[in-house]
Amino acid sequence: MADYPLVLSWDIYARQYLGRLAAAEYQAYVRKVPVRKRARYRYDPSDYHRALIERLNAGDEAGFKALKLLQGYASALGV
Repeated sequence: MADYPLVLSWDIYARQYLGRLAAAEYQAYVRKVPVRKRARYRYDPSDYHRALIERLNAGDEAGFKALKLLQGYASALGV
């Protein structure tokens, strides 16, 4: 057996979704802030995004999908 971590099939799609979510959150922030403050901005994930990351790290597929489907936040960002 190989010594690399097991990658689950849903894991790949979850990571892609989290990337799109991070990009959408950043773009929503950039639209509201003047150019001078953008240079000093450091991305800070929302509570929703952090909860999804925790479920992904725990390998909780059902919890990840349930949280994703119950939140209207991501659809408001267009993700």
